[in-house]
Amino acid sequence: MSTSCSTPWSDRKHPLDQAALTAVRMFPVGIIRVRAEKKINGGTMNFNRRSFLAGGVAASVASQLGCGRENDAAPVLGDLDSARRDFPRSENGVYMNHASQHPLSVQSARAMRQYADYLANDCSRAGWYEVSDEAKALGGAYKREVKELFARLINARPSEIAFCLSTTVGENMVVNGMGIQESGGNVVTNDLHYSSCLYNYKMRQQRGLDVRIVKHRDWRLDPADFEKVIDDKTKLVALTLVSNVNGLLAPVKEIADIAHRNGAYVYADIIQACGAVPIDVQAMGIDFAACSTYKWLMGLRGFAYLYIKEDLQGTVVQPVQFGGGVSFNYEPWVEDPDSGKGEIVYRPKQTASQYEVGNVSSVGCVCQQEALNFIHRVGVDEIQAHAASLTGFLQEEMPKIGYASITPSGNRSPITTFRVPDPKEAERRLKQAHIEVTLRFGNQMRVSVSVMNNQQDVEALVAALA
Repeated sequence: MSTSCSTPWSDRKHPLDQAALTAVRMFPVGIIRVRAEKKINGGTMNFNRRSFLAGGVAASVASQLGCGRENDAAPVLGDLDSARRDFPRSENGVYMNHASQHPLSVQSARAMRQYADYLANDCSRAGWYEVSDEAKALGGAYKREVKELFARLINARPSEIAFCLSTTVGENMVVNGMGIQESGGNVVTNDLHYSSCLYNYKMRQQRGLDVRIVKHRDWRLDPADFEKVIDDKTKLVALTLVSNVNGLLAPVKEIADIAHRNGAYVYADIIQACGAVPIDVQAMGIDFAACSTYKWLMGLRGFAYLYIKEDLQGTVVQPVQFGGGVSFNYEPWVEDPDSGKGEIVYRPKQTASQYEVGNVSSVGCVCQQEALNFIHRVGVDEIQAHAASLTGFLQEEMPKIGYASITPSGNRSPITTFRVPDPKEAERRLKQAHIEVTLRFGNQMRVSVSVMNNQQDVEALVAALA
């Protein structure tokens, strides 16, 4: 049960227009082949700037908005039944397409609505020169918290995390910053790496970069095949931790050991892993990683993380775009110039923030604050175990009805992919049963499960296709 609540719109100089605010308030529920939409009731509220800047989004929403489900308590560690109730998409057919995009939780959707109301009702009073020093400091608090939450998720330091636009952007920043082609080095990757990343390397290959692509064997990666092509000129080995093709959890540690023995560094695309399987960048030997938030991190497109190991920042990986600030130390900028300083004083960013340029998406950050807290409360180990029980069932039952798996047995990612004997008939049945998965590459069906799925969902899939 939900209630609708509103307060009058306040006078404002630069509000969002009504249509834009309504669009943000709507919680989109997408079905690729069976379209449906569910709206979560929204409303306006008096939004305290300081509480927002301090990162108190969830508490403020709960107390001021009063909208949403009764008993909308956050899940506790391992409480998957409660977690399912936090995703309204689970009430509208069977959604097992999280590897494409993960629905938002009700908490994240509320936080976004509150931020929209802040922009509509309060931002005209938040001019930079009207804000106290304390409030300015609080302005970055929730962004710092998000970095801390993400860093903890992959066993990194917050100082090793930068915000960027997407996984692909992050990988490009690493490759460009290493100057691999200029050094005469080579890059080793594989055919289960994400397709846009492979395109990136093929374009660089056309411009002279030595790119070596290892082919999978029976949908697995063999470290021995990497050892054959990695040499003392290899500068980077680029992997996807969990393949978007078949969900393969790559043997990153074994491959990283080979790379490091030859003086190379390791980049991991972790978008299909982070939030779904445990990640320890230190134990796995990962030097760089990137991850957008709209899949297993339950966030938005256009907001991502870049991990760069601390002792490689500014040396092995140079910034290739620049942000920061300067101050002028001469008249008329200052009345009394400091003779101990130059005329222009540069203020470069430190830590991984040196790779950030411009403003970070505040709405993406607000959404991540809720989502990462949610993931930590439930626990990644619990999320993985839950998904493994569902994918294990599919791995056993789907071949019995003619759907052979191309995901290795015992693989512990939330993604399984099957060969489809009759794609058109399968699509018809899935539409009829209101089940969403991914059908692609002619005869492949990718099923990706998350906390909002249960045994009934996977049984429904088998029944629909049998």
